[in-house]
Amino acid sequence: MRDDKAQALKPLEEAAEAFGAWQNCDGIRQSQIMTARRAFRVDLIDECLDTVQATVNLLAAVGATQGEVDAAIRRMDERNCERGRL
Repeated sequence: MRDDKAQALKPLEEAAEAFGAWQNCDGIRQSQIMTARRAFRVDLIDECLDTVQATVNLLAAVGATQGEVDAAIRRMDERNCERGRL
């Protein structure tokens, strides 16, 4: 894995693509064409997961350990619980 600026920028690039997919999905949500709505929704979900993958790749590139990631997940879960989120 690379540990450079391009690697660090990848989650941002993917997040921008996720936002674009959300805009497309939001723009068609009133459509009566279910197949179109489904396709835009699938694209949005795929783009969100591309963002997650890019972030995980960055964690690997900087040498984050599974223990560090697990601890961060626990902290995130605690914050989300306090805020009433998933």
